[in-house]
Amino acid sequence: MVFDAHSDIWTDVTIRSLRGESDIFSKYHLERLKKGEIEGSIFVIWIDPPHATTRPYERFLEIAEAVKKEISVAKDFVIVKNYEEIQKAIAQDKFYVIIGIEGLSSIGENLDLIDTYYDLGARHAMLTWNEQNPLATGAKGDATRGLTELGKKAVKKMIDKKMILDVSHLNEKSFWDLTDMVEGPVIASHSNAKALCNVARNLSDEQLLRMRDLDAVIGVNAFNEFVHNDASQQTLDNFVKHAAYIADKIGAEHVGCGFDFFEFLPSETSDSFVHQEVLNTKGLEDCSKVPVFIKKLKEVGFTEKEVEGICYGNFHRVIKKILG
Repeated sequence: MVFDAHSDIWTDVTIRSLRGESDIFSKYHLERLKKGEIEGSIFVIWIDPPHATTRPYERFLEIAEAVKKEISVAKDFVIVKNYEEIQKAIAQDKFYVIIGIEGLSSIGENLDLIDTYYDLGARHAMLTWNEQNPLATGAKGDATRGLTELGKKAVKKMIDKKMILDVSHLNEKSFWDLTDMVEGPVIASHSNAKALCNVARNLSDEQLLRMRDLDAVIGVNAFNEFVHNDASQQTLDNFVKHAAYIADKIGAEHVGCGFDFFEFLPSETSDSFVHQEVLNTKGLEDCSKVPVFIKKLKEVGFTEKEVEGICYGNFHRVIKKILG
């Protein structure tokens, strides 16, 4: 079975909920996830375009209400807040969901709103999406700007609340500022190796080594633009090379899955503003294809134990260490 450390399903839930639909997970996502042998995931609250720049807090309220409604009718998934609850969900054959936060632009400068997210059930957070905000700087922000003093207070607050800190969308300066503040593991829920695809969202060798030293896990990301700089080479085989490269550099125990599938979202939610079919890695177009990825891992030489770790064990280790 597989744990996917990054999913935008809450965005789909919000869009459909605002249209009057309900039980969206079961109707539109469960079957595909079962085909992909995915047993659990981090579902992120993400302030999607155009709301991200015009009304982030208002959009958060809409998402939070949609999430609450979806949870109230859920038959096939449960919200989990620690490792024990994950194990209970598995035993009950329930899909388990950790509520995450993909960027904290919605809180502005009000750190008390982190408590609001926590009370909703969130146990994971990124300081930014691609933007720079009052806390930190994302991958598309000013390269010389890192965490602000307020951002450092936010990090300390989330450490105290035992939340999973995620570095995936931070620029390099913010990455180093944050990792200098922590002693235990963080995650990069959906990032690849910059050595194989030189884009801002991927991690350099130096960053990978720092993640190793923190006992962190990097979830390899199937978004095609992070797989290869040449569009014709954005394939499953080259995606698997990212897992192999990171494993060779820092150990297979630091590799996980963070696929970032979003073919189910309307194109206006993408900051690339193109049809979602263009944004898929060939051979790994959606989560139903994940078993092919697992097969490829074995073909390129990963052992059964290493594959088990990549599929779920490595992220479970970090979740247990942080959340208890």
